[in-house]
Amino acid sequence: MKALNPIIAVLFCFITVGLTQGDRKERVQECAAKAGDGAIYLKEFVVSLPKVERDEPPPVYRQAVILRGNNIYRFNVCNDKGQAIIRIYDSANMLLSSYDTQSDKEYNPINFLCRKTGQYNIIISFKDGRAG
Repeated sequence: MKALNPIIAVLFCFITVGLTQGDRKERVQECAAKAGDGAIYLKEFVVSLPKVERDEPPPVYRQAVILRGNNIYRFNVCNDKGQAIIRIYDSANMLLSSYDTQSDKEYNPINFLCRKTGQYNIIISFKDGRAG
């Protein structure tokens, strides 16, 4: 088995609505400060989803990313409003979620140990279909 890369690679999920470019940059820096020592910033996702009625399926944001094996990726959520939920999928299975429906507990940040290089799907939605 290969040794894990000791550096934690970081993907920031920056969730917000209606910020100017300067405000956005400031919020990204604030979020990055919470990532921990030794973290390397890779990317932020800016997500804005509308509120849905009770009968409708909640809208989701989807992004395919290529992740390298033997790395730990940290996903850090910075909500402006609403409670964002991140799910990470390989081609068929959910591998990790920032929200546990059984215990109603949110995890932030979440660390993903990528075992093999490949495409992964990042799915972001908001709890209870609320706007965010």
